[in-house]
Amino acid sequence: VRQRLDASWGLGETGATGPTGNRYGDAAGHTCIAVVGPGFSRAITLETGSADRIANMRAFLRRAMELLAEALG
Repeated sequence: VRQRLDASWGLGETGATGPTGNRYGDAAGHTCIAVVGPGFSRAITLETGSADRIANMRAFLRRAMELLAEALG
């Protein structure tokens, strides 16, 4: 996607915010986040253990922004 859009950086997230899991078998509160750019490539998994959709959306966003900030360093 980065190449197709001629972008230097990419951030992606997928998971299950809740209140139930997703069709891939992940429980609510599970997300995978990836950031890739010049000299940086990292993917992480976050498990909140919560089925609270709004709280999970906030936690996923917060962690994605932390990972992006780390990448931009």
